[in-house]
Amino acid sequence: MSGTMHAPSARQQGDAAPQATVIITPRDRYTGLDECVEVLLANTPEPIEIWVLDLDYPQALIEPARRRLAGHPGARFFSLGLVTPMDALRTVRGELRTRAVVLLDNDSRVTPGWLPPLLQALDDGHVVVSPLTLEREGVDRGAPLRNHLYTGEIRVVPVEDTPYLIEHKALRRAAPEDVPAVRAETGTFELHCVLFSTATFQSIELPSMVIREHLDIALQIAARGETMVVEPRSVIHFDNLGTRMELRDMRFFFFRWSPRLTHASSRLFERRWGYRFYSEQSIYNWVVKRKAFLVARWLHLPIGVANRAAVIAKKLLCRDWDPLRDPDGASAPLLAGGVPPQRAHDLH
Repeated sequence: MSGTMHAPSARQQGDAAPQATVIITPRDRYTGLDECVEVLLANTPEPIEIWVLDLDYPQALIEPARRRLAGHPGARFFSLGLVTPMDALRTVRGELRTRAVVLLDNDSRVTPGWLPPLLQALDDGHVVVSPLTLEREGVDRGAPLRNHLYTGEIRVVPVEDTPYLIEHKALRRAAPEDVPAVRAETGTFELHCVLFSTATFQSIELPSMVIREHLDIALQIAARGETMVVEPRSVIHFDNLGTRMELRDMRFFFFRWSPRLTHASSRLFERRWGYRFYSEQSIYNWVVKRKAFLVARWLHLPIGVANRAAVIAKKLLCRDWDPLRDPDGASAPLLAGGVPPQRAHDLH
């Protein structure tokens, strides 16, 4: 691991110490990093530290971000090689010195005024704070901008006497104006953008997962008796794969979403908590569709045609497992009976 600290710039010098460190990681691909940094700087007048986790970015994609952050106080680049975001975060978190840490995917874009409401919720005693997460049209057709995550809940549903977990999202794909503009407690969060108390982030386990890692952490937070909230006065947008992928992105995308890592993540969650997810096969099918969609978009096919190609790929390459007519309706809150005991502390 290597870290590069740049000298302070006039823009964020002053007596105020940074309250948060923003750690930027790739979610699906490498492109978009420089725009992510540009928008973050434009919409964050507050002093912050900015860490970029270099998970084997092509030089042509990471150098613009290095130039943009040259002279910014607290800007660091960590060269970690081709590893998963969770493994990378586990490596660097011990160096955090601010009271808050924000995890930000490189395809997410903060909007003006995003940070103060999150810090206020932290001051009010909540250790995990999510902004309202809106998604742009992409791999799923629909409105140009719609709700991705407001509040969430982990639920459980029986299938032939075997309990399966469901990740329930309230107001999924609702119009932004239909989402309540009030802070609310939540049982889940996602990693597009989320603020943690640094003390909490440095003391939880970060399992080596590429799916369900956020739900593992959510259960850990619940077991500690700490609270998570969504603060809709803070808004971020994320690119739901609508932007065309470049050829150099495919290395990270196919690594992150490989069957080896997705299947291992499912079994690791099961060892740690004793549950499988009802949607496990659907997730694997979704990955196949994502790959077909992105290859089609790389070939310059329109979004509608790319979506049809994804449907065809699913029919040819996937199997379905969905035995219940209405699994969400048949489910109940997992935590209604208390937080399930953690069965193992394996990280790999």
